[in-house]
Amino acid sequence: MVAQFIASKREHREEEDRRMQELEDHPFHTMVKKATRGGELSSELEGRHKFNIDWSRSLVFILYGGLYQGMAQEFIYNRVLPILGTGTDMKTVARKVAVDMGFISPLICIPTAYIIKGFLIGNTFVQSLANYVDDVVNKGLVFKNWSIFVPVQCITFSIIPEHFRVSFVACISFFWMIILSSILSG
Repeated sequence: MVAQFIASKREHREEEDRRMQELEDHPFHTMVKKATRGGELSSELEGRHKFNIDWSRSLVFILYGGLYQGMAQEFIYNRVLPILGTGTDMKTVARKVAVDMGFISPLICIPTAYIIKGFLIGNTFVQSLANYVDDVVNKGLVFKNWSIFVPVQCITFSIIPEHFRVSFVACISFFWMIILSSILSG
């Protein structure tokens, strides 16, 4: 019985190690998988039949998850934000969180999802941005983002080792993708 427990723990640890290595080695591929699953889970939570996949909706989140969350965040976290400092002291963390929440998220991150969705459904760039502004004003979109990511980014920039930051945020983003999918589908 003890041997089975130890073997089970070892298998679990090896699986976790494999997943972390996959996130680190293949951020784009991993985010594509997470984005697809986020769209499917959001559909399930909204009461849609679990085997009825909305492919255009999933494509939005595959592109968003792969292009922005996979590749752009790698660049932002490892090339841009270190300009603000490389330490984990409170001042450096506050600067990074302020830039991320005050500039990157509301002006780059979230609008990117709206532009991708708009492109896929035939909206113009201007229509897509108008939809974004409408959701910011009428659905509290940015505040919902901040309620999740201000604390997450404080942890990210103060505790999480630099080489795991994109992976950590990618895992948390899975839940944000569900919320964003619900907002975008409305």
